[in-house]
Amino acid sequence: MSTTTAPSPVPHLDAAPVLSPVISDQYAATARTWLLTFVWGLLFMYFSYTPLFFSDIWGHVNYGLWMLDHRALPLEDPFTPLAEGVPVVCTAWGGQVLFALAARYGGDGWVSNLFAITSLLTMAFLVRAFYHRTASLLAAHAGLLLVALLIVGRHAIVRPEIFGGLSFAILLWLVSRSEPYSVLRRIRPASASDQSNESKTPWSLWLGVPALFVVWANLHGSWVVGIALLGACFVGRAAEVVWNRGWADLWQDRWTLRWLLLTELAAAAVLINPYGIELYLNVLTFGSNPNLRDILEWYQLKLLDLEGLTLMVAVVITLALWRHSPRPIHPTEVLLLAVFTWSVAGSIRMVNWLAPLYAWAMVPHLAWLVDRLWARSSELRDWNELLEFRSFRLTAACLLTVWVAFAFSPASDFLLAARPRPADKLYSKGTPLGAIAFLNEHVPASGMTLTPQWWGDFAIYKGPPALRVVMNTNAVHVAPRKVWQDYLTMANLRTGWERTLDRYAVSTVVIHKEKQSYLISGLKRQAAWKRLYEDDTSLIYGRKPVWADTPAAKPYRSPRKTQREVADVR
Repeated sequence: MSTTTAPSPVPHLDAAPVLSPVISDQYAATARTWLLTFVWGLLFMYFSYTPLFFSDIWGHVNYGLWMLDHRALPLEDPFTPLAEGVPVVCTAWGGQVLFALAARYGGDGWVSNLFAITSLLTMAFLVRAFYHRTASLLAAHAGLLLVALLIVGRHAIVRPEIFGGLSFAILLWLVSRSEPYSVLRRIRPASASDQSNESKTPWSLWLGVPALFVVWANLHGSWVVGIALLGACFVGRAAEVVWNRGWADLWQDRWTLRWLLLTELAAAAVLINPYGIELYLNVLTFGSNPNLRDILEWYQLKLLDLEGLTLMVAVVITLALWRHSPRPIHPTEVLLLAVFTWSVAGSIRMVNWLAPLYAWAMVPHLAWLVDRLWARSSELRDWNELLEFRSFRLTAACLLTVWVAFAFSPASDFLLAARPRPADKLYSKGTPLGAIAFLNEHVPASGMTLTPQWWGDFAIYKGPPALRVVMNTNAVHVAPRKVWQDYLTMANLRTGWERTLDRYAVSTVVIHKEKQSYLISGLKRQAAWKRLYEDDTSLIYGRKPVWADTPAAKPYRSPRKTQREVADVR
């Protein structure tokens, strides 16, 4: 009799081992995270593709290169012969050196990359500051839209001022983290000890403010607006204490004393610079230079200009939000808006500093508006629930979005060995690439070269080393008043312009065809001058005795071909 062995029982599927995730669920991104990643990727690409303007950025690069070569700060303008002997204080020497390092070791494309990285960091710190004030990501990004509204048309300005803008954003973030202004700090304390020490000043303020101002003072002269911000925090807090508790409690209030001490710390930290107290004198008196009143950026505000129209829209938004929002309005906010709006009225370039302060004051009321819309709309609540969906696939999508934004931006050229951007994409429209290529091929034998002051810096940067330019943007505030007026006489065809050209021994005139058509008609009537070169952007005239061996006119070359030819000049 045979025995049969019973088959082994098959384990139930429920008993099979189950794979469990090793990565924590906190790394599973939400749909909102991916959406924000996509938006910030687009923002980075926008800044990366912003062409380099033809104006004073190249003057700052010139200064930075000179400082790198000489390992010293210039005592006078090294590029403007007509300003010889006039002392110079380089209030933006650190920013100029940073731009020069980017240009020298990475080419002009890296000047653009430096602008993109700095601008993106500025936006990130602003959003973080707004988030501290609201605890709402949507309201914080709405504040960023308000900033864009006020500085529309000025996003592409590339100069050391961008480092001042980054420093200002960091200061706003530090201020917003303090207990009087941080909603996030009040509703989401990190621990019980944080709750007990809520009234204490964060160490980030005591250490961050002086360290920030030491760096800021050596990057750009805009540090004065940072001191104004801290001073307004002190005055606004003092006014609030006096209004609510009376004069007797003014110096008993801890935050009043803290803002005063922080303002003094910042003012003292600025003195750590190569010029010492002279930096204060130069920055505070810079705007009084009469030459600047002839420059567009230093014009007074006109309500029919772009800046005036956007400011009026901002006023309407402010009145509407303040009228209906139940959120408190701090005296500091009112003071800052009043002071900086008044400064914009005197000089439209100050709108760059008003914009983040305006958004900073408005975001608490925008957060109230967002909460109200969420409470009244079930559809918005449903969308919010969809945005809260969490998945590791979305984490992978975020990483992919970051890579795509980087790979499709010019900033990735050095890593992916891509071809550099052509000159017509790297430089802004209106850059005299063809004219500078001509001057490199045919260097003026003698005399000075008259260019529009907004082209002077680029001509010095890309032109032949022997080129002597009458005026450039960075020399406007350095040139003696008489020299500046004579430049305007020559460039604007004012009475006596022919004699002034003779007196300054000008042998070559580079003309912006769109903005200086009157100068073209004037030189056409002069027998001593002949046309040397012309393209869609520029035209060059030269004195016949100096340019006798040069053909009467260069044949027309297409702008794209010309720009490619000069892409690697210098």
